[in-house]
Amino acid sequence: MDLQFYTPKPLRLIAVALAVAISGLTAMPIAAQEEGFPILFTNVHVFDGVNEARIENANVLVVNNLIAEVSTEPLVVANARIIDGGGRTLMPGLIDGHNHIMMPTAPYQAVNDWHWGYLSAVAGREAEKMLLRGFTTLRDTGGPAYGLAKAIDEGVLPGPRIYPSGHFISQTSGHTDFRSFNESHTRDRSSRNAFETGWGFMADGRSEVLAYTRETLRRGATQIKISVGGGVASAFDPLDTAQFTADEIRAAVDAADNWNTYVLAHAYTDRSVLRAVEAGVRSIDHGTLISELDTMIAMRDAGVIYNPQAVAFTPTPESQAALPPETVEKSRPVVEGLDRSMRLARESGVTITFGTDVFGSSEALARQNEELELRKQWFTSHEILVQATSNTAKLVAMSGPRNPYKDGPLGLIESGAYADLLLVEGNPVEDAAILVDYVNNIDLIMKDGVIYKNTLD
Repeated sequence: MDLQFYTPKPLRLIAVALAVAISGLTAMPIAAQEEGFPILFTNVHVFDGVNEARIENANVLVVNNLIAEVSTEPLVVANARIIDGGGRTLMPGLIDGHNHIMMPTAPYQAVNDWHWGYLSAVAGREAEKMLLRGFTTLRDTGGPAYGLAKAIDEGVLPGPRIYPSGHFISQTSGHTDFRSFNESHTRDRSSRNAFETGWGFMADGRSEVLAYTRETLRRGATQIKISVGGGVASAFDPLDTAQFTADEIRAAVDAADNWNTYVLAHAYTDRSVLRAVEAGVRSIDHGTLISELDTMIAMRDAGVIYNPQAVAFTPTPESQAALPPETVEKSRPVVEGLDRSMRLARESGVTITFGTDVFGSSEALARQNEELELRKQWFTSHEILVQATSNTAKLVAMSGPRNPYKDGPLGLIESGAYADLLLVEGNPVEDAAILVDYVNNIDLIMKDGVIYKNTLD
């Protein structure tokens, strides 16, 4: 962590408490008044983020913001605050590997109609809600989340850890070229529109891709997001299109590699996925139009991580009604392709992580936990929990030195790991869907050693 921006934990907790008091937020850091004292969880069954068998009747000691010890033997710790888990499951906090925290409304409205201060305030409130849904970390895959990430880290407001991708990088006519039909290209005018200024870059040719990748890293991105194929939310790029040449993709990869981090790619089709994999992209997101097992195997063999989403491609009548008819029609192939791509991913053995890609309204964001239930069509509950914890922790850790959280690993319950913990009523290893009802079934939420929800007291 950059010492210039680091605030000692006691001061961070005071800052959070003041922010909560002023704003009326509900994610109060309950442990703030006991700063400096260890917290000992007793009588818990531990899902460690990896193994299907829980560690039965365990004790877990948290000192400051890290897990100090996991033991099936009694632990006697002077001055510790003891929390009797009552036979509940203690598990790592959930990690959303494909999130757009800065889009609590439609992208066009966020960019063109909302003041940036209002957008930041609404996004901050949604970050608190995400934390209270059990998500202690997210990888933001496009949007100006740099400031929100810093505010959360400094204790200005409660929320998950954020790995910001920052500016979308797209080719002209690519997925995040959000100009209106009659709007001229940036090369033909003296100024950029609001999206081009704060949200995304259009880059054509190796030199432009290098420049805008470097600029995005300069602004604070922990990894780079590029679009290598068509998308649903963009009006003028058909889904079957491949975007960026192989050399342009390699330019982004080269620039990110020089900063010791990686590139993730928005991609749907076999063609766009394979081009990205061959160019060195490390994370493929979406992929619901992948039709060949060989594509998934190529990802697996190259060590590329697959980040699919189910909830984003499982529309509800309400979500469909909120979209223009042309968008509903354009989304039909990716919705229909979800089942096939998930089955191919499972069959191939590619590493699968957890993401949701929900955005556009508070109601859409509130569907985040549904991802855990929807994945039961293809995976066991244990596999889903691994995807949502240790697997996605490996994904965000690929940011290497750009990783803001270097004190220990995420997504695990082991000595030395970050104390990002959920205490759950029941056994989510047997049924991950119990986490959908997070209000009643997640009794305690801890992030960075601080308790933000506790119904046991």
